[in-house]
Amino acid sequence: MDNLKNILDDMFTQKMPKEVLQESHYEVFEKAAANIKLEAVRPGKERLRNLFGKEGQCFSSKIGPHPDMEDLGEEESRNQYICSLFLDISGSTRLGLKFPLSTVRLYKNAILRTAIEIFQVFDGHIHRLQGDAVFAYFGHKEMKKSEAIINALNAASVMQSYNKYTLSEFFKENDLEPLKIRIGIDIGDDHHVLWSSYGLDYTKEITSTSIHTDLAAKLQNRAAKNNIMIGENVYSYLDLPDEFIKVKTFTKDGITEEDKYILNVSNSSSYYQMRVFDWQQYLKSFAFLPKETSLKFTSPENFEIICEVSEDLKTIVPYKSNSRPISKDASLTFKLVLKKHLAQLKPSQITWKVINRGKEALAAEDRVEYVMDKYQNKGICRQSTAYNGHHYMECKFYDSQGKLIGKDRFGIYVSDEKSEMKELGVPEVEVLNV
Repeated sequence: MDNLKNILDDMFTQKMPKEVLQESHYEVFEKAAANIKLEAVRPGKERLRNLFGKEGQCFSSKIGPHPDMEDLGEEESRNQYICSLFLDISGSTRLGLKFPLSTVRLYKNAILRTAIEIFQVFDGHIHRLQGDAVFAYFGHKEMKKSEAIINALNAASVMQSYNKYTLSEFFKENDLEPLKIRIGIDIGDDHHVLWSSYGLDYTKEITSTSIHTDLAAKLQNRAAKNNIMIGENVYSYLDLPDEFIKVKTFTKDGITEEDKYILNVSNSSSYYQMRVFDWQQYLKSFAFLPKETSLKFTSPENFEIICEVSEDLKTIVPYKSNSRPISKDASLTFKLVLKKHLAQLKPSQITWKVINRGKEALAAEDRVEYVMDKYQNKGICRQSTAYNGHHYMECKFYDSQGKLIGKDRFGIYVSDEKSEMKELGVPEVEVLNV
């Protein structure tokens, strides 16, 4: 994760006066400064956005009402889907035991500012700051629902990585317990979310009324430290594989039991499940992020799998793994790219394998993993999308002795936006004037 970690280190340290960092013996600052390359002259926010394949300006750079809803009048309302993310940071108050208040303020603000930037990188909108908590929306009227969910998952995963590899290092170097960050994410469909104004006169805000907005905060509360908890609509709409989600468990009287439900109201037949999102395993599915391996060549240091996609079968654009959903029947071209210092390397054998997951693939195919024989020993592999879910293209290459020397998998999302979300609560009815 070196390339990601360096960006996150810089995003934190660049917000702090150098003398304050030195005063707190934050040695990572010196490491980050020593490792800065010419590219690092650009702001960390821009570099992070580029790394994850985000183009153009961020969707929002303000706090408060969602940009789609700023025109709502005091008595008006509107239905529109939204993916809600609630993040709570605990442990930062202990800074007050180590540093003067002015320094505490600088550190806490640097942490919150970096969290805000990370969410904005993935086109999130910051709705509210609540002490050490951040409430953000993902999605807008021009964005697909699946893309909003993917953005929220990517933002939450990078935020947890930031805590583990940057903030924890800082806290440990200053003899403090690392921060505990809990994140909850849920999404409500258009008719599940009502936008309107709350309050009166100059003491009001435009916000969402939805059980799924409320559940994001409750999911955060049910998450273990440094974990992400997601609602049923999140993992079912994307049809996430078991590789990334797991059932929360607890031990009672020596027996391990499952804790599946965030909502379980028997008298109203309202059942809504939750899952732990394994953000560390998920980050391993990004082809441009390093993974631990015992093989001779590693990705992306020595080689990288890249992808180009055409959804209209005319325009071809680059696709970063897990960056957004691809429609069905799109054309994909994967390429094995060796870095310059390996340009003379000629693998004796190259294999490509499709690894499909999800309900649609399981229902339609006798097998969901198959080698692309047509592209044996070729540096490219062409494929098309057919099933909703998260899938892989795997590439392996071997030396002249037949020994595996390099391997990586490229993760992609496919969605036709036709999945249904779970119905909860009372359906909206029209109020008649009599």
